[in-house]
Order: sequence, then C-alpha cells, then structure tokens
Amino acid sequence: MTKNRIVKYAANTALLAVLAAAGIGVYQIGTYTPDKEIQGELQTDQSEDTEETPMVDADTSLVDAEISDTTGQNDTAEEKIARTLTDSTDSSEKTSDSVSTNEVTTETANAANAVEDSMTDQEKVTDVSASALSAPKLSFSEDTLMEWPVHGTILLDYNMDQTVYFPTLDQYKLSPAIAVQAVEGAPVTAAADGTVYSIEEDAQTGTTLTMELGSGYQAVYGQLKDLCVEEGDTVTEGTVIGYVSAPTKYYSKEGNNLYFAMKKDGKPIDPIAYLP
Repeated sequence: MTKNRIVKYAANTALLAVLAAAGIGVYQIGTYTPDKEIQGELQTDQSEDTEETPMVDADTSLVDAEISDTTGQNDTAEEKIARTLTDSTDSSEKTSDSVSTNEVTTETANAANAVEDSMTDQEKVTDVSASALSAPKLSFSEDTLMEWPVHGTILLDYNMDQTVYFPTLDQYKLSPAIAVQAVEGAPVTAAADGTVYSIEEDAQTGTTLTMELGSGYQAVYGQLKDLCVEEGDTVTEGTVIGYVSAPTKYYSKEGNNLYFAMKKDGKPIDPIAYLP
C-alpha cells in the first residue's frame, strides 16, 4: 500500500513538471518575435521618421517666423536689460538730434531777428535822416517876415516903453505881447518855421506854447487849447498848432483872444515889426 502511494506521488509530480514545461514553451512560442521581424519594424519606423523630416524642413520658414514673433519672450534677464539699454541709447540719440535741430532752428531764428532788428535800426536812422533833411532850417532874422497866427482886431498892443490899460485888471502896465481878438475854437497857425521848445500852464495866459525860431528868436502863443503838437516837434509856417480857448480871468473883459509875444535872447520885442 505504501509503495503504491509513493509511486502515484512520483507520477503526479512528474506529470506536473511536464505540464509546467509545456506551458512555458507555449508562452514563449506565443510571445516570441523573430529578429527579422524586429529589424523590419525598426526599419519601418526609421523610414516613417525619415519621411516626416522633410515636412519639418518644408515648414522651416513658418517655424522661423513663429520664433521671430516670440523673440524676447524667453530672453534671460541679462538679455532684456541689454536690449533696454540699447533702446534707451537709441532714444537718447534721437532726443539729442531733436534738441540739436531745435537749437539750430532757434539760432537761425535769432539770427534772422537780429538782421531784422538791424534793418529796422537802419530804417530808423534813414527815417531820422530824412526827417532832418525835410525839417526846415531855422534861420530867423530881423528881416524875416512872419504871417499872422490868427486874423482879428488887436485888443491890446505891445508897449514896453509906456503903460497900457488892461480893462479886466483896471490898471495900466507894460505890455510884452499883443492880444488878437478871435472866436473860441479858431485855429492858430505857426507864424514862422520853428521847433516847440516848451508847453506850460500859466495863470494869466493859460496853455502857453513857446517855439524856437532860430538865431535866439522865440515866438510865444498863449490862451490855447487842443494842441496839435508836442515838445520837440518842428513845424513849418502856417501849420495848425492848436485852437483859441476861452480867456483866463485876467482877460475876461477883453474877451476871447490869442496872446502872442516874441523874444530875442530872452528879452521881449515887438511882434508887429515882423508881421505884414
């Protein structure tokens, strides 16, 4: 009995070993791939890779374009700083060129203005010269004959030798001028060529204008208003210099009149001697 069991056990063990060996063989047969097939697949994969490569080459320009569009996105910090410095330098150069251009433009404008100012000064000099040439030469003398500054009746005569009666003052006194009757607002003209020496306000004669005639002679016009000339103006004979005003309180009874006097070297002279 015991031998039979041993024999059966041994037989079963051997059978299991055979079956196990057979199963391993079947598995290897099912999973085994010949070397030639492997080489073929490798060659096929390589050929497929080789066929795809030209497609990448054909689109190289597109890839380059995409790379150029994304330039700077993957730059390092140092590259970005370098590019920023380069852009700043270019901007500074452009600004410097712009400033230089503005400076040149400003200098040109200043030069043009200087030339214009110089021309203006020259024109002024020319104008002054022309004015000086056109201005009358003051050469008054004792033989000069003037024209009447206004036409009217003589209310008060010149007299430095004997006294003359003044109705408003109700007194006799010396008279260094003549008083010519005229309506208020009548034009007063220059009796001779001359230059306006002074314009003053006098209590007795009101607005009074003194004109240099040359050679030490002066003409004095009093009781004027609305003057047409200023101090320093040179006028010719017959030019309107102002208008007759209302009389001052010293001539209220005499009425409206022009006060007209003449001097030689500061001393009164008779204006009638130089009037027609």
